[in-house]
Amino acid sequence: MGILTESALDDLVAAGCPCGSRRLVFRAYLDGSVPLQAGEPVGAVTWVYDGEKFIDGVYEVNCPTCTQSLVTADMCPRCHAPGGLQRALTTTNRWPVPSACPACDGDEVRYVGFIPTRVTYEEGRAGKPRSPTELGDPGFHGQRVECADCGTVAELRDRCPLCENAGPLRERPGD
Repeated sequence: MGILTESALDDLVAAGCPCGSRRLVFRAYLDGSVPLQAGEPVGAVTWVYDGEKFIDGVYEVNCPTCTQSLVTADMCPRCHAPGGLQRALTTTNRWPVPSACPACDGDEVRYVGFIPTRVTYEEGRAGKPRSPTELGDPGFHGQRVECADCGTVAELRDRCPLCENAGPLRERPGD
């Protein structure tokens, strides 16, 4: 479980900010899939997380009206290592981006990674995730390679994809 539970998230959005604003900005690491051809991005990120994984990836909640921080954590959102968030946000991906499928050698794969995002919550709805972070930028961290023909052909499991902590990795919701 991340720093928030489902009930804590519900309570937070119901209460809003003490300043009276009902608009909140969530910063979270979310699962995104990037289509690759011959190791190069060929399309936009497709978000591949569900509600439980959204809650699990939250590391900060702010009020954009008064700029008050309502929730914050410095631990890694994936493995909870102390100080891991800063390492995740400032380092580049250390897991190789494949130029082809490691199983069938096809040149089209999807590279699934954790991407730092900003999601605005207002009037009972969460907006679309926004992230300026692209493959190769600090903060983007690969975790899985999927091939249309082979399925999941590679997955990083021996260490935390975000902060490189050796683990143990905790179970994520839905995994």
